[in-house]
Amino acid sequence: MKDMLKAMRKVLNVHSFIYLFIYLFITGCYTNRIKVTQNNYSIKKFKSSDNWITINAYDNEISYGTLIPIIKINKLYFLNEGIKTFNVEDSNYNIQISHFGKIPINIKNLVVKKGDSIVINAYLKDDPTPISD
Repeated sequence: MKDMLKAMRKVLNVHSFIYLFIYLFITGCYTNRIKVTQNNYSIKKFKSSDNWITINAYDNEISYGTLIPIIKINKLYFLNEGIKTFNVEDSNYNIQISHFGKIPINIKNLVVKKGDSIVINAYLKDDPTPISD
């Protein structure tokens, strides 16, 4: 009987350890998430093994349709449908997200620390300024 109780305790200890591990794994990312919402963009920070900035651009006027943005990160421009995620160093970043005929969004002094994974969702509004020659 004592051997059976010892075996049951070992099984319960293993199950308790597994449940604790799963709980910590699931809640680990969520407890480190910080969300900052501005008028026309949102920033979400997650913890990860590398530093990443992901930028998603949407048309604010047409049911949040996806746009191919012109992205400027610290005076370096990117215009490519495939590039939306950037592996970055620990630093401060000035980011501009724009599109033809839209009002640009400027994010100044975005701080990226070791292990930060940042997702920016930008909602670009129509620019009322007429396009001229």
